[in-house]
Amino acid sequence: MKTALRTEKSKLQKIRKLTEVSRALTYAASLDEVFHLTVDRAADLLEAQQSLLMVAENDGLLALRSSYGVDVALTQDFRQPFNESMVARLADLLHVPPERFLGVPLVVAGAVKGLLVVIRSATSPGAAQDEWLLSALADQAAVALEKTRLGEIAEFREQLIGIVGHDLRNPLSTIQMAAHLLLLCEGLGEKETELTRKIARGASTATRLIDQLLDLTRSRLGGGIPIEPSRIDMGDVCRQVVGESELTHPDRPLRVDIRGNLTGMWDRDRMYQVLGNLISNAVHHGEPRSPIDLRADGEDAEVVIEVANRGEPIPPETLPFIFDAFRKGRTIRSGTHGLGLGLFIVQQIARAHGGSIAATSSASSGTTFRVRLPRGTAATP
Repeated sequence: MKTALRTEKSKLQKIRKLTEVSRALTYAASLDEVFHLTVDRAADLLEAQQSLLMVAENDGLLALRSSYGVDVALTQDFRQPFNESMVARLADLLHVPPERFLGVPLVVAGAVKGLLVVIRSATSPGAAQDEWLLSALADQAAVALEKTRLGEIAEFREQLIGIVGHDLRNPLSTIQMAAHLLLLCEGLGEKETELTRKIARGASTATRLIDQLLDLTRSRLGGGIPIEPSRIDMGDVCRQVVGESELTHPDRPLRVDIRGNLTGMWDRDRMYQVLGNLISNAVHHGEPRSPIDLRADGEDAEVVIEVANRGEPIPPETLPFIFDAFRKGRTIRSGTHGLGLGLFIVQQIARAHGGSIAATSSASSGTTFRVRLPRGTAATP
């Protein structure tokens, strides 16, 4: 009876220790710290003299990554593929009988990416339980390994987007400027004018997509979209955006209503981006050849900007998520498919200025995006 109680008490202690280990691994600061905790606690839980953790390198061979009680000089050059004879070679290297080894693999996405081993002074009577405990520790280490790998892939992807986007901006800006200058010239025929408009629209769309990717990268890596506020007149920004839209989309008339005092502390380029994205959204989603309304109203403490269009309404179930990244609320009629980042970027810019954006949409009233921007100093992103 006493033996059974001692056994159960030992099991409970090990489970309690395993829970503590899981919590410690969750809060470990780095992958190396996770591996060090894993081998240290594996030796403690299984009352082993030595433990070691081997992880696959880029060539697929397993190499020592962390150890407890092992002479590192003996194993620093040990690199082997994971197979049945590996443990025997490792046992021979450490001068330990193979029967004293207990090892479990680290499995990531169905592939063996490592091996966790404990070396004990004698064979344990509870081999099945020991293997379960060691597997639980190995699973924790495998999760940390996969999390680090995915994090590195995501960071590389976003850095690549940023680099490629930055290098593409200059040639696209040149194309866009040349197309706009041609549209201002007299003497172009009807066919040439339409071709130039297509070039301008294509360059503008590509530039906007690159800007959105860059802003998404900055937002995720840097904690928000950066802004540089200065005192500007929002009416000037509205007129600039309207003028460029009339050149590239002459079939979509803009009805402009500007009222009150429109001066305030905002980032001029970002405000241009907000208006450009909202008008582009109205062009792509509104009824063909229908007018777009741009309203700017200077109130006491803020400026309210509205962009409205007629067309297919945003579904009610989609409306709460319309500002999420990579969400598309409506079918794009023109056939130009965006990334679903335009409204997300607009929201991030509004928030960086201490403002907000909201949308309403119905079949009877059309779709309206309303941006509220305080006149004062911008909020810290």
